[in-house]
Amino acid sequence: MLHVIKTDAALKRVHPFYSEQDTILLIEDAVYAANPLHHAFELLEGKTVFVLQADAKARGIYHRISPSTTITDYLGFVELTEHSHSTMTWE
Repeated sequence: MLHVIKTDAALKRVHPFYSEQDTILLIEDAVYAANPLHHAFELLEGKTVFVLQADAKARGIYHRISPSTTITDYLGFVELTEHSHSTMTWE
């Protein structure tokens, strides 16, 4: 499953439902959580995490994103959606 996360609060809610086969895509304000200094960063450890490049750049944190995550563009977003058997958006 692809979990599209829009906020750090949503990241906390998805945490109990994440399985090893799942992928997380951080978009909108959730991209802040990809900064290792963010309080929600620990929730990403051990997970497959992508960060939407445009949102990270728009929020001025593109260069603060952890190397443990993968930065993706809109085409990558579409590819993640195509390769996932289901998608859930969390706000």
